[in-house]
Amino acid sequence: MLPENAEKPTRRTREAAKLPILVKKLQRQRTKKIYHGLYDYIQINFCYSSNRLASNRLLLTQVEEVYRKGKVSTGFEPIKVDDLIEAYNHFTCVSHIIDTAAARISQSYIRKLHTMLSYGTMAERKLQFHPGEYRRDTCTIGKTKTTPPKNINSQMNALIAEYESLDKVELAQILDFHVRFERIHPFTDGNGRVGRLLMFKECLRHEITPFILDDKRRTEYLKGIREWDMDKSTLFTPCLEAQARFQAQIDLQKLQEYAQHYKPADYKED
Repeated sequence: MLPENAEKPTRRTREAAKLPILVKKLQRQRTKKIYHGLYDYIQINFCYSSNRLASNRLLLTQVEEVYRKGKVSTGFEPIKVDDLIEAYNHFTCVSHIIDTAAARISQSYIRKLHTMLSYGTMAERKLQFHPGEYRRDTCTIGKTKTTPPKNINSQMNALIAEYESLDKVELAQILDFHVRFERIHPFTDGNGRVGRLLMFKECLRHEITPFILDDKRRTEYLKGIREWDMDKSTLFTPCLEAQARFQAQIDLQKLQEYAQHYKPADYKED
């Protein structure tokens, strides 16, 4: 139907997003299997802290043993099967967000992350929920009502569209996205862990120092989500503290790499 002399539009090649330096470093450490590096630190501590906030009872030493050796010492207390499955799944999720750090957030991305996190759990086997699917029941967190199931899809669309249209993303925008995501509460289970994975990913994507919230800051963290509209400092405080701890770990890793690089050839450890 086009006239023969019609001018054809020129095709624009889409440039691949450049990977931030920290992401490249983490990918390199994973590929070369550099033990005790920043990649291992993130896998072990992020898994322990985020799952602990979600009531997973594995100890830090047990998480490290699962990560490094694929087994765990039980001690005197029995271990829930889901605690182990969730730990393994979280390792997979962290590897995935490092591979896709430069990607835009979408509903399909979030659903895939939830599927990876929840796959193989006892709750899935008992058909209490389907990984990657939005919840179909109403949900209340404390005294706060979350988004009705029929409105989840539209509200998630609106949240993502608004966030992805921002000209500049800083920590405040990432925290705001997290708060609104948690208030929508799209999934039956795993919302907090998915939300914290997304925060970590977006920090990597926008070259903001990432952070790992630990269980010691649980009260401040949850209070910060509740009070975000009235006082943003309540949530900012534990996140900035976590950022400082993570930056200290980055600096420590740099010192260790520097020392290793300039170690004398005849150096021998005692």
